[in-house]
Amino acid sequence: MHALQLAIPPDFPLPIPGNLSLLEFLIVLTFILHIIFVNFTLSFATGAVALEGVGMLKRSKRLDDMARICSFHASVHKSIAVVLGVAPLLIISVIYTQYFYTSTLLIGKAWLSIIILLITAFLLLYLYKFSWEKWENKKGLHFIVGLVASAILLFIPLIFIVNIVSMLYPEKWASANGFFHSLVHHPQIWQRYAHFILASLAAGGLYMYFYFTWKQKKQTLSDVERALKIGGVKVTFWMTLLQLVFGSLLLISFRRDVMLLFMGDDLLLTTLLLASILLTIMLCALLYIVMKKDTPKWFYASIACFILIVGLMGWMRHEVRESYLQPYMDKHPRTLDVQKEYVRPLQ
Repeated sequence: MHALQLAIPPDFPLPIPGNLSLLEFLIVLTFILHIIFVNFTLSFATGAVALEGVGMLKRSKRLDDMARICSFHASVHKSIAVVLGVAPLLIISVIYTQYFYTSTLLIGKAWLSIIILLITAFLLLYLYKFSWEKWENKKGLHFIVGLVASAILLFIPLIFIVNIVSMLYPEKWASANGFFHSLVHHPQIWQRYAHFILASLAAGGLYMYFYFTWKQKKQTLSDVERALKIGGVKVTFWMTLLQLVFGSLLLISFRRDVMLLFMGDDLLLTTLLLASILLTIMLCALLYIVMKKDTPKWFYASIACFILIVGLMGWMRHEVRESYLQPYMDKHPRTLDVQKEYVRPLQ
């Protein structure tokens, strides 16, 4: 226990600059907004590369046109994702200072590389988007550019996941040895990553259906656009169905006492989990109807259901972090009370 206490640094003497409950609400809200646009960027970038690759193999102009549309949407959402990521990053560094900064230092080189990786990926995405016609006779080179950009975008979330998971296990800090070692050193990393990838593909597919449903009100869709619209809802259906499996794998990867909180030991957390499962099943049913009938009312119902699920997932993610860190925060409390610690009464 003494070694564990030494592993966790004391909190900064400066108090948290705001109401803790408000900051906890904001970290959930801002993270949800950020991760949605990350999902869009990742799904459209990887979707574009996958469609272009298959199109090259089948010599299909239709698939190539679908890929081009996806690449356009990827470049639109990436900047929004970065801007919206500032707020949750600042808040987590303020209210979990002792844990977040320590876990960041443990993967310092990988963390610093994020800036270079993002710049490289963004430049490659622009090159990929604007060289579509110019490199029409160099499809292999064009495909490689998109593939490298997508690979970088798929790698960056792993750095964040390792950072966030590492902060939950202070008892493992002493034996951690950098980013790549942490990929296998800490539990639940790959389960979280799979959950994230499936969520990205599901969100991107839902966006595609929504975008072309909105566009259809103004003009007739082309064959390629109709294919992306229907294909989007199919992707969302299958990815959401898989989430029931991978979400369960993530749950059982939690520390036993935390897992049991969601399985009956805590009424609120158990209710949140059951509600998310029921809503996910309902979303699958709604998406199946949309695939068969393609009617707006069922689609808007599925969007409402999707938003509720995302909200619950963001809330549960915060509760998991709190449940893991609470025993440590009891022994190493945050600096909260300004009046008692820093203001002397007037004589």
